[in-house]
Amino acid sequence: MSLTMPALSRTRVHRRRQRGQSLVEFAISSTVLLLLAMGLIDLSRAFYYSVSLQGAAREGARHGAWFNTAARENNFLDDSDVVTAVREALYGAGFTDPQIHFINAGGCLGPTDGNGANNKPYPTAAYPAASQNVNVYICYTAPNGTSYGSIASHPTDNSFWLGDINVSLLMNFQLITPLIQGLFGNGLDLAYNEHFTIQGKP
Repeated sequence: MSLTMPALSRTRVHRRRQRGQSLVEFAISSTVLLLLAMGLIDLSRAFYYSVSLQGAAREGARHGAWFNTAARENNFLDDSDVVTAVREALYGAGFTDPQIHFINAGGCLGPTDGNGANNKPYPTAAYPAASQNVNVYICYTAPNGTSYGSIASHPTDNSFWLGDINVSLLMNFQLITPLIQGLFGNGLDLAYNEHFTIQGKP
């Protein structure tokens, strides 16, 4: 005579096995989902700051390139006015004055690939050492091709008409999720620059 397990007991054992299998599947898949969620958080933050840097660089360059027709001067074509425009654009992204640094390197910021337009990529040493800080570089190029890394006061003779202003913003972006830090290090270097043709009158 053979003993058979009642149908109700077989159903209970089957359900317990299904619960255990579901728990193992969830544990495996949740690791992947957690990694994706953390990556999305940091990627979203990086994108947010990238857009802010790009907008601030554009605002600084546009401000510096403006021409006052009545006075026949580029009233804001100087370090102070351009950096002020950059700062005001970055305030909206949560930056404060101590995090924004104008770097007068004695000349224009040179790219690592030697391009003549002073565009990216930039050397690692040009980025701020502290995280969540921004270095501001300005390159003024006169129509004759002479470049300056700094102009203390705006020109009053319309001599930069059809020249170029290039505003470069370099940031040390801090990653916040430990898992992503383990993959990519503590931070990422973000850089944006914007060229504007300096306005004027013949």
